[in-house]
Amino acid sequence: MRVVVVGGGIAAVFTAHYLTLMGVEAVVIGDRPKYPLTTLVLTQSMPHVDDVLLAKESLKVYRQFTNPRAITSIDIMPRWVSLDSLKLAGVRYRIIEDAEWVRLNSDEFIVETTDYLIPVRRVVNYLRGRLRVIDARARLKVVNGSLVVIANGVRYTGDAVVLAAGPGNSDLASQVGLKLPLRRYQCYASLMTGPGRIMKLSIGDDVLGWYSRPFIPGLFIAGDGCGKPGERAPLDYGWRIARLVSRRFGWAIPILTRSGTCEVSPSGGPVYGEVKDGLYVLGGLDGYGSMVGPALARRLAELVVTGKAPVDDYRVEKYLEFNSNWDPCTVERHNWLTVVKQ
Repeated sequence: MRVVVVGGGIAAVFTAHYLTLMGVEAVVIGDRPKYPLTTLVLTQSMPHVDDVLLAKESLKVYRQFTNPRAITSIDIMPRWVSLDSLKLAGVRYRIIEDAEWVRLNSDEFIVETTDYLIPVRRVVNYLRGRLRVIDARARLKVVNGSLVVIANGVRYTGDAVVLAAGPGNSDLASQVGLKLPLRRYQCYASLMTGPGRIMKLSIGDDVLGWYSRPFIPGLFIAGDGCGKPGERAPLDYGWRIARLVSRRFGWAIPILTRSGTCEVSPSGGPVYGEVKDGLYVLGGLDGYGSMVGPALARRLAELVVTGKAPVDDYRVEKYLEFNSNWDPCTVERHNWLTVVKQ
């Protein structure tokens, strides 16, 4: 069996990795991803138990390639929020009702868990070095009724094609007349400095609406927000986030702001599955590719090879007839307040 995987990042290389382990001839076609030099965060503090279990599975996968570094994670929430997903998934947590180092309202508390810093660039580059990779931009075409992937003027065919190209998935599918239940949006984040304690924590403020992650000594990354694809961050974005951080920790100063394009499904979560005979997709990771990508890549590889995989909430087949008139900035799966109110 031969499979062409289109994409160059976490979703693509892990899909090809598992296909190869199952005896499949896999070729990866995609530009080298521009991951940050520092680590990405894998969190298990999420309101959907299935997402938590995916993150735990992905953590086990990463431990085959690297030694993830544990850091303390805090989520600031109203006291009425249910933590059932953490209990059901077996995540250890601690409730902090009062702390001198952070400003909490009387109806708020902190949920302390453990996150992990993953050197994603290193892991992806390692896998790319062990796989057959064509470092080029791909396009799709139907030739004599068969799906063909073209890169650098060369045609690549296989028993199946997997789209795992992040925000590029929809454009690739449209080249052969298909529409995916995925939408792109612009995500923003700012590099900041602030109190030393912030640099040591992974923070999610579900009340004020911001998150932060460690960067390098003396700096952290904070953000939130959503814009139209290609839309620049508002001029005051960095200071707006800094003011939110300051309300909790006293002060923060933005240094620079960057944006990227993310992709999301109607559920706010990732999707995988078969779009059409022989064409599969893994997408809608919504910026959470480091957390759920490896686990879903394994499920997709099993589906491609055996035709069998769990019929779960992540299957793209559930959404193929979904109304396309939906706003990617209004679907939310990872904010505790939004999810538990639904």
